[in-house]
Amino acid sequence: SDLMKKFLYFILLFSYTIYSLPVAVIHGLDDSCSNSFIYTLIKILKYNVYNFVVCIEAVEGKESRTLSFEEQSIEVCNKIKLYSQFENDFSILSLDQGGLIARYIIQKCDMKGSVKKLVSIGGPMMGTSQVPLCLGGVSCFIFNGLADRFAYVETYQKKKRTAEFFRTAAHIEDFKKSNSFLAKLNNNSNKKERDKERKRFINLDSLVLIGFKKDKMISPKESAEFGVYNEKFEVLKMNETEEYKNDIFGLKNLTESNKTHIF
Repeated sequence: SDLMKKFLYFILLFSYTIYSLPVAVIHGLDDSCSNSFIYTLIKILKYNVYNFVVCIEAVEGKESRTLSFEEQSIEVCNKIKLYSQFENDFSILSLDQGGLIARYIIQKCDMKGSVKKLVSIGGPMMGTSQVPLCLGGVSCFIFNGLADRFAYVETYQKKKRTAEFFRTAAHIEDFKKSNSFLAKLNNNSNKKERDKERKRFINLDSLVLIGFKKDKMISPKESAEFGVYNEKFEVLKMNETEEYKNDIFGLKNLTESNKTHIF
């Protein structure tokens, strides 16, 4: 399957990419450090990386729906600070929405250590423009229409985790103004901290982005590579987005320095 091929390829790639650095693994919504997949992943990485590897989470499983992404990110940041292994350079492997938390750690976590390498697998780096697993059909058309209408309402931003990274071109100004998490990571609504966070992002030595051809969780699937939809629902690649062209959080600088790798 596409997933298995990507996984096996990633193991080889990631092991080579972060060889000799400690690794923090951050999973996505509804997942858990204790599940069999994560456990096996950690075991394989420890064998190949020859260094400290640990999965870090704010809460387990469905409980991740009860905390905002910012709350989860702060908790993960605080846990990272507890490990002496992360007081110097280290790497992050993120799965799914864990990629957003990883970006928070890189840009906003005040810690002794520094993230030098990030490998993101299926992360909604530029959000999603449709409800996960609802990309077609009449009912999905209705659900996505409602999401587009109410996603930026404060109540939904607080209660619905997907709303925190929901982004549509038709309401991009509402996104910049009212989105409680992703807009801040993109520095769309955080001008005071922009220079400091941009500098931290540029400090990465390597950014590896791995997406899936048939991803039904994020839309467009190119979001895993910092791509977005425009108002006509045409895909804009990473280097065509406003965030890249204006280098708002450092992605252009990183890419032009040959530090961004897309698979």
